[in-house]
Amino acid sequence: MKTRLKPRELVLFEYLKRRRSLSKEEIKKYRRLDRGYQGEVLFDQYLERLSSNFLLLKDLWLSHHNRAFQLDHILLFHNTLYMFEIKNYPGEFYFQNEQLYLNSGEEIDNPLIQLRRSKSLLRQLLQQLEWDIPVVAAVVFINPECSLFQTPRNSNIILPTQINRYLRQFENEVPLNPMMHHVMNHLESIQLEHSPYEQLPTYHYNDLKKGIPCTSCDFFMTIVEGKKCRCQNCGQSEFVQTAIISNVEEFMFLFPDERVTSEQIYDWCRLPISLERIRYHLKKHLKSKGIKKGTYYIQ
Repeated sequence: MKTRLKPRELVLFEYLKRRRSLSKEEIKKYRRLDRGYQGEVLFDQYLERLSSNFLLLKDLWLSHHNRAFQLDHILLFHNTLYMFEIKNYPGEFYFQNEQLYLNSGEEIDNPLIQLRRSKSLLRQLLQQLEWDIPVVAAVVFINPECSLFQTPRNSNIILPTQINRYLRQFENEVPLNPMMHHVMNHLESIQLEHSPYEQLPTYHYNDLKKGIPCTSCDFFMTIVEGKKCRCQNCGQSEFVQTAIISNVEEFMFLFPDERVTSEQIYDWCRLPISLERIRYHLKKHLKSKGIKKGTYYIQ
């Protein structure tokens, strides 16, 4: 099972919240993204306990006839494709007239509608590829503090108390259809690089706080003692080399079109060390391009 990667939007918000204030809407979106990611990781942990022979695809964005759709988990077992939509909702909810509501009466998006759309597009894609594979779809409410009332019968909903029982069917020792390997490889090869619906927040270099945030408390470190830098807030220490390279990765993520130069990283890190020391670590861990004052670094 491959390690699940954080969504690009979530990584961006994690970087930004350390370097500038987030608006109320940005905080709301960040929390929603983080809660969704944590729910998917939790379901990964359920699947890791299974000992049966299956294949798994995670967080897949596909497109069919210019209509993009996301698949949180695709489990290929025996000769069937199982798709799971994960919802990490805490609190009390109820269904009424095929709509989903908070206990307060506020209507929210019905995940069953999203599930039907994704399942339909996936089946159409498989048919186009001439693969006659049964598709089973379900919404998994993963949060143990979620209560769902008036759930429609036969609605393909798996509640927190039903997850273990549902997954026991995958413990059966049945052979995996060899075709499933081709299906997995092809779906991976045609997946979109990232969500086409991303709405990334705007930010500018001059508006972001410079320095190296502590990995423990996010306080910006200003003390260097030999090969280590230390947080004066919580006392956590980190090798200067590690701190600089992780900060370079952050800079490259936030500003992919900017060149990584020793002067740029010196300003970005704001540690009380020399420019030459910054240059030394860049040369050691990255590939250099150009000569003299035009030197810059790439991965």
